[in-house]
Amino acid sequence: MPSAPVATPTSAPAPEATEVVAVTPNPEWGVVRATVAQGASFTVNGSGYEPGQEIHISLGIDRTDSFVMDEQTAVADAAGNFGLTITIAADLLPGAYGILTYVADEGLGGPELEATKRFAGIDVVAS
Repeated sequence: MPSAPVATPTSAPAPEATEVVAVTPNPEWGVVRATVAQGASFTVNGSGYEPGQEIHISLGIDRTDSFVMDEQTAVADAAGNFGLTITIAADLLPGAYGILTYVADEGLGGPELEATKRFAGIDVVAS
């Protein structure tokens, strides 16, 4: 009597690792650019701040004063670094956007405030 075939165990392919997009804004506009899909997240990083310093982060339409996200804040850690994860709204129209970071310490203004600004371009693509 022939024996029944033996099932060979198979494993499902491992899920692909989701690439984490990390953006480190630069004092000069146009140096840093990243692509992020609608509904996806990315991390804004920075360093060189005073421990405990508050960093303001905004996302807006490329090279305008029109923002598409409420301003967020991060606090520099003991080493002067920060990181903040931002999720792009699933219904945000694809296009060119920009990240602005700056420090708005009490009494800081004019050239001193401008010197704290950092920029990054974000290209939002359809998911």
